[in-house]
Amino acid sequence: MYILAIETTGAFASVALMKDDKIIGHVSGNDRFSHLQNLMPQVEAVIKENEMSIGDIDLIAVSNGPGSFTGIRIGVSTARALSQILDIPCVAVPSLDALALRGFEYAKGNTLICPMLDARRSQVYAGGYYIKDGYPVEEIKAGPYMLDEFLAKAAGYQRILVLGDAMDKYADKMAEIRPEGTLDVPEDIRYQDASCVAALGAKIYAENGGLSYNEVQPEYMRIAEAERKLKEQQAKG
Repeated sequence: MYILAIETTGAFASVALMKDDKIIGHVSGNDRFSHLQNLMPQVEAVIKENEMSIGDIDLIAVSNGPGSFTGIRIGVSTARALSQILDIPCVAVPSLDALALRGFEYAKGNTLICPMLDARRSQVYAGGYYIKDGYPVEEIKAGPYMLDEFLAKAAGYQRILVLGDAMDKYADKMAEIRPEGTLDVPEDIRYQDASCVAALGAKIYAENGGLSYNEVQPEYMRIAEAERKLKEQQAKG
């Protein structure tokens, strides 16, 4: 089975191609938030480098959020379009779960893996995971949190490994709230990547089957800022 995986929930879009549980192609962008221009050329590149055609793909795995609202929409829309055109199934992969998988080799001993994405205004999308049998298992429920709220939930864990762009913005504040420290990872594996979306997508498909293109939906975890302001204005009359 050939799985095409799409990741656009962070600053850098990436695409991966998996065959029988092995990544055989991978392309990652270098331009921040250039998904709209670069995503389809990345798809074409990863297929071409394996001397395949788009019709050889059997399954689309897409990271459906949380993360960048615009990025989520681009990735999900692209996955849905390819699924419909090719008449193949999709799987929706939670971005926090996939990001947690990136920390697998760095989570030594009893370490809680904490993917944390910046949601602005001292808020994060975050969850706490352990790796079991090679895949992430949720220990702290994934969701939107105030930064200090999530770190309070993680306070009982001696070692936490933080991934995601929240570390870029809130590293100093994390150090203040959690003086016992957090474990960081190298920048080249800190962010979301399609290779983990492919691996998790394969597992989801094996356990639950696929979705039709119109069943794949974004998971924003909270409403967009513009929508929030509109609702506030409507409430004021």
